[in-house]
Amino acid sequence: MKITTLLFFSLLAFPAFAQYGTPPPPPPPGDNVADIWGERYFHFGLNFTPGIYWVSPNTSNNTANGASFGYSYGANLEFYFTPNYAFLTGFEIANIGAKYINANPNPTPSTLDSTITHDESLQYLQIPLELKLKTVPFGNVRYYGVVGLDLGFLLKATDDYNTSVTPFFHPGYTGHVLYSDNNVDISGQTDFFRLSLVIGLGAEYTLAGSTALQASLVYNNCFTNMNNTSSNAVNIKGIELMLGVLF
Repeated sequence: MKITTLLFFSLLAFPAFAQYGTPPPPPPPGDNVADIWGERYFHFGLNFTPGIYWVSPNTSNNTANGASFGYSYGANLEFYFTPNYAFLTGFEIANIGAKYINANPNPTPSTLDSTITHDESLQYLQIPLELKLKTVPFGNVRYYGVVGLDLGFLLKATDDYNTSVTPFFHPGYTGHVLYSDNNVDISGQTDFFRLSLVIGLGAEYTLAGSTALQASLVYNNCFTNMNNTSSNAVNIKGIELMLGVLF
């Protein structure tokens, strides 16, 4: 957690440190807010990001139960402090799935063993704090890498679950007792804060002027427990395809 905190504050402080180096030249007068590189200091963009997510259990009583489809959408804000390097932030609404099985064996024969199969849907307000590092143009194409942190704040969480209970030996009990429910609000059981390390590679294709299409493949590695109890600890990881347009 100390490494995560250091990364977080380093990203926040980086743009401030940059101003003590050689600042970019001021934009020339006129209506076109462009610098001498022929590019803007600031870009605004919109994006849509589908992804595949899976659970990484941190306790022995949890096991992953397949992958889930998710997606996010939002706005990018890029602030350039050199021709090729930018601080990237913005906001996104992220919808993430989590499938896992929670087993609760009981040590005494007079109690019940239970297994709960979870299919959870989580929604976060997500704020990226990232660096974007671009190459020089190759025709209309520029390649780039992104690295940094995603901060997530829980908006809602629901669960479709199925519980299997193994009863103790008793007349009238045979086999498993099953019960389930759908769309159950689990916000109180879910951690409010989510922190992820993101790293990815992508490309921009210039259409005209400062307008460009962009796409990148990103690995999203969450550090924090999805649940708010250490005895039920799981992390969510994912591969995301970001598709967007810059203005």
